[in-house]
Formats: sequence, C-alpha cells, structure tokens
Amino acid sequence: MTHIIEAMARGCRALLLSACALPAAAMAAPEAFWGLVGTLAAAAPQGGQAVVRQWPGRPFPLVRGADANSAPLALAPDLQTSIAEMRLAEGDAVQLMVLKVQGGCITPDELTGRYARVENADFPQPDNPDPVRYRVVHLDGVRVSFGFLGGAPGCLALVVFNPRGR
Repeated sequence: MTHIIEAMARGCRALLLSACALPAAAMAAPEAFWGLVGTLAAAAPQGGQAVVRQWPGRPFPLVRGADANSAPLALAPDLQTSIAEMRLAEGDAVQLMVLKVQGGCITPDELTGRYARVENADFPQPDNPDPVRYRVVHLDGVRVSFGFLGGAPGCLALVVFNPRGR
C-alpha cells in the first residue's frame, strides 16, 4: 500500500511541475549551457586534453591525427549538446571545435542579452535551403560563433570555437 501512495505522490509532484513549466521556445537557456560555453572557450587554447578534462559528460578518447567527438550531454530536460567535431593540429592544439545543440530554443536575443559585444558574421550560403546565421563573440581570446537556423525565431544549432580566430 505504501508503494501506491509513494507513486501517487511522485505523480502529483510531476504533474505540478509540468503545469508550471514554460513551453520550450519560451524557456531561457540554462546557466549550465552558458557555463559550458565559457569553460570550453577557456580550455580550447590549452589543447584537446584540456577540453576533455573540462567536458562534464562521459570522457571521450583523442586519437592523434583524427577528429574527436563526444556523446550527447543533457544540460536541461529539453536541451542537449555534444562535441560534434574537434579538429586537432600537430601535438594537442585545437584548431576548431563544434558543439551541436538540440532541443529547446536558444534565440539570438538571448545571446545578445548574455554578451555585450555580439557581431554578425553571416556569409552567403546559396545552396543551403535552411541557411545558418552566425553571431560571434570573443571569449578568452577564442572566437566563438553561434549558428542559428534560418526562420523565426532562429534557434541555436551550432557553437563553433576557433582558438586562433581573431
């Protein structure tokens, strides 16, 4: 009998929480996401091993001369990210790292509300039916480009870290 009562209590709590939840498009990006972006921007100039040490998800291997990627990481119930690609140069230097963002909707307005200096960095994509619009910030000397899918409101899909980009 106590199992039934406990299950009913959990069900009621879940129902109350879901009733208070905002739709995904209206939810602000969690601090965990913005914190991860800052952490990876700081780690990227230090090399691939530094990025792996800072990645809060399951560790992933770095193979010399090969691109690396991670398993998806849940940052919120409706927001996942993963390192879709990390290109390493000679030694351990990170040339480029791409985070893939799924679920939820982080908008360009959230980005401009987060960072004081945001630049547009769009470029022609004539053969792309759903062009990506980029906004750029510089964090710890790293060029971080946020790629928003075309159309309104333009949800964040990619975050590109370029440690050598100025």
